Amino acid sequence: MSARRLEARFEEFEGHRSVVVRWHPAEPPRAWALFVPAFGDEMNQMRRMVRLAAEALAERGIASCLFDLYGTGDSSADFSDATVERWLADIRAMAGRLDASGAIPLVLIGCRLGAALAVRASHALERRPDALVAWAPVLQGKQQLSAMLRAASIARMQRPDAAGADPKVLWAQGQVATLAGYPFSGALAEQLEELDATGAPAARCAVLFDLRAPVDGEAMAPSEAVARRAGAWSERGVPTEVRAVAGPAFWNVADLVDVTELVDATADAVVQAVGTASKGVAS
Repeated sequence: MSARRLEARFEEFEGHRSVVVRWHPAEPPRAWALFVPAFGDEMNQMRRMVRLAAEALAERGIASCLFDLYGTGDSSADFSDATVERWLADIRAMAGRLDASGAIPLVLIGCRLGAALAVRASHALERRPDALVAWAPVLQGKQQLSAMLRAASIARMQRPDAAGADPKVLWAQGQVATLAGYPFSGALAEQLEELDATGAPAARCAVLFDLRAPVDGEAMAPSEAVARRAGAWSERGVPTEVRAVAGPAFWNVADLVDVTELVDATADAVVQAVGTASKGVAS
């Protein structure tokens, strides 16, 4: 096994400090992979899978980075001040730090809503990412927000005395609402509602991973929605592959679950994209 190296420290971003974790391979890296985390509790559930994927990439000579966006995780900022625009600014800043020279390929790996943020950020980076990889992508913020509002509505019906006021009412009054345990501002809700990353990313290629529950006797295949998205991106000049991976929704289960097939497939996809990018530079 190679002597990969883990580095974790607080770094300064605009308006906050955040923990940045980097996984370094034993030799100078062939590429950098920047993980864009999922949203809310999904981010916490995904940390172990991100670590496993980063370690697998390091074994293949690729460095990785994960950090907490403004107001999330170990960020020094308050979640109530978080906005999509601040998150995108953080991603741009971090991408610029990984390899300012642009000498080696850059890959964005978006997890759930992080896929939408990665797509949006790709259009504003100083250099075009060589690939975008997405885990179970949520490409419209309103999907994530609607799911959280539905859960809050059910909670109010089941426990009207304990669930609190309707977030939409509080936002209309200019107040912060508690949603899924987070102090959620009306500004963040509005920006999530408007977040639409269904258009193709500014990347040389993309890979979309669709987590599917296996069904006896049926071949594993991605959902029609993800397959259509891959086709649309390919038609817009970004060759996009979609892969179905058997496994549970590990970002939304009671116990941590390792989906090793996704870890290996992600590492393989990044290595392939990096190899293609290197050949393009050499030619």
